[in-house]
Amino acid sequence: MPIIRYPIQKSVAKTVHGRTRWFCKYEYILVDVKDEVAEFLALDNKQAKRYKWKIEKQMQDAKIYTQVYLDDFAVSKDGSKLDFPVAETIEDTVHSYGRDPLEIIMEDKVEKGRAEFAELMSKMYAFVLTKKQYEVWKLNEDGYRPSDIARLLNIDESSVRERLRNAQKRISQIAKQAEK
Repeated sequence: MPIIRYPIQKSVAKTVHGRTRWFCKYEYILVDVKDEVAEFLALDNKQAKRYKWKIEKQMQDAKIYTQVYLDDFAVSKDGSKLDFPVAETIEDTVHSYGRDPLEIIMEDKVEKGRAEFAELMSKMYAFVLTKKQYEVWKLNEDGYRPSDIARLLNIDESSVRERLRNAQKRISQIAKQAEK
């Protein structure tokens, strides 16, 4: 099995000028991989090289011939080089709380799953409830108070409360049947 160097991104807290700032730090670990994974990574590396070549070509077309690094300008008032690179003073705004990138990805997946579940439940409610009950239920879920719903639908507030109560009964009956 081939062994590759795999980069892991970590958020690291550093104190710069008395303030704690978060930076991305890359560490490499050695990983045994299958031949298929090694082939994929080699292909991915070729694509990265092509991308780099494309960027260089675009820079040439735009007549950009040099790149200036901020660290070159890191000079103190007396003319000596500073002991810390400018790149370290640039704050990591993406992971400002030192959060692991994997944690962020998982959080996005969970949020997407919740949204899909809420949409599925809304469809189920539309199927189970009467048209009037669903209309009141949906407005209630959107954050409207019963008095606001009554005004919007031109009905009494007591009717709104009754429709909500009946909708909740019907939903709880369906939930009990689903448990059996």
